[in-house]
Amino acid sequence: MEQHLIYIHGFNSSPFSWKARLLAESIRINKLQVHFHCPELSHWPDQAMQTLTELINTLQGNITLIGSSLGGFYSTALLKHYAGIKAILINPAVAPHTLLADYLGPNQNMYTGQKYELTQQHMQQLLHYYLPDPVNTQDIKVFLQTEDETLDYRQALHYYRSCELDIEPGGNHGYEGFERRLKDIYQYAGLQLPDPLIQPQLQEEK
Repeated sequence: MEQHLIYIHGFNSSPFSWKARLLAESIRINKLQVHFHCPELSHWPDQAMQTLTELINTLQGNITLIGSSLGGFYSTALLKHYAGIKAILINPAVAPHTLLADYLGPNQNMYTGQKYELTQQHMQQLLHYYLPDPVNTQDIKVFLQTEDETLDYRQALHYYRSCELDIEPGGNHGYEGFERRLKDIYQYAGLQLPDPLIQPQLQEEK
């Protein structure tokens, strides 16, 4: 059966982010038998969710989502509609409709350079996808670092309390040392791995 990994990037990010490139390079150099997908998502939540839904609907086989920050929120929302899909969440945003209220106004994507206005309409669209409690918790693994400077990790710790949790002291919002967790991620997704797993030589963004 075919294997698929879908990396879902965060707010003002893109497929050019370090974690996305690291995953792509790791899969390439280790010759992993998996299809890697990393769509570029609109800043509009409705459009982002439509892009992800359309992608998932085209795939056959085992699918694992890897969601970072806002991507973790989208992953959680998608599991409501897709039984059997796994999700790996990296410092996920629990309630971005409140968190991102601090960013209302002019914004610019740090990777694409796209400028846009973050509005209350964005917040309303995010609220539409918010779940009071996550579903299919047996299919969710959450990686948290306690020194996340953007999100209070304790919110995710409580919200995802019924899921498999991996809590690491220190770190940051981007998940410091993400490359160390690649093996854990692949194993949770059910991939066959070489021994040893070769580490990509990509410099982490600062």
